[in-house]
Amino acid sequence: MSFPERLKRLRSWLRRKGGGGFLVSSPENRRYLSGFKAQDVSLKETAGLLLVTPAEAFILTDPRYQEEARELPDFEALIYRRSLIQTLAALIRRLGLRQLFYEENFISCGRMEALRRALPEVRFRGVSGVIERWREIKSPEEILLIREAEARARKILRIVEQEIRPGISEKKMAWRILELCHHLGDGPSFPPIVAGGPNAARPHAEPTDRLLREGEAVIVDLGVRYKGYCSDLTRTFFLGRVPERLREALHLVRKAREEARPFLKPGLPIAQADRRVRGFFQQAGVLPHYLHALGHGVGLEVHEAPSVSYRSRRTFRAGQVITLEPGLYFRDLGGVREEEMVYLLNPGEPLPPLPED
Repeated sequence: MSFPERLKRLRSWLRRKGGGGFLVSSPENRRYLSGFKAQDVSLKETAGLLLVTPAEAFILTDPRYQEEARELPDFEALIYRRSLIQTLAALIRRLGLRQLFYEENFISCGRMEALRRALPEVRFRGVSGVIERWREIKSPEEILLIREAEARARKILRIVEQEIRPGISEKKMAWRILELCHHLGDGPSFPPIVAGGPNAARPHAEPTDRLLREGEAVIVDLGVRYKGYCSDLTRTFFLGRVPERLREALHLVRKAREEARPFLKPGLPIAQADRRVRGFFQQAGVLPHYLHALGHGVGLEVHEAPSVSYRSRRTFRAGQVITLEPGLYFRDLGGVREEEMVYLLNPGEPLPPLPED
């Protein structure tokens, strides 16, 4: 779906809701609708906001990003030098908007309070998940970009397999992965995880100065960003002979992954896949060591909808890209996790091959 088509879809949504404007502050939604690539530095700063109405589209940004903003063919660029809120409020008044939808999960309370004070006559309506739901279904062009990001992540994992060894620190291995992400892609999808020994019992461990040791498991979780799109893969490496409990755990994790695969199809309940894995781990007596959901969506964000969890009330849809990542974690001993990316396509629809190295 092209940028004009995405914009048309949002305008249709606005008309169904009675018109007004839609304020976009999520960096990923901003990029999805406009192609604007700049990233927000922090929660307190923004590279820009989009304001879309049934007839017009604007990007508001400061001089740091004015050249990028002026290159967007479907948006009029408004460059502010002092106050984003004052500039936005003046624009809303000029357009005569009486209703404004905003992304309640991506704008600060302070910014919203200032906007409400400046525009007492406007009805503000917080929404969530509107554009994110559209982003779940990837176009063929998006699938190709994600496949490219995955191929580059796989290449990094092959390099890691050759270089990881006892005596190297978690941080040094993580820095090597970051170097490779910038060399082979546009940078990492997220800060890589390198967790050895007892640290591997923490699903989202941060790399430390601890040296990797012979006889322990090391979880390496990494992703590459390519033209805005993310990949996410995890492998568990054994440095020599590890405790039998961890070897058995890796066998169970790989078996659980295969148990889940038949349930990862368009039209099937999302919860069913995670429940299948939980049932398998329950029979094996290790369910208390399974500490997270089975997976998540991947796209412009490395963690996006849908959540592949037993709590989900939704069904899988063709075009979604998800992760399949069962893991088991044992306090003071370590953990294992294996993660793959799964592309949910219509029956008979071929999956583009991974690009060659």
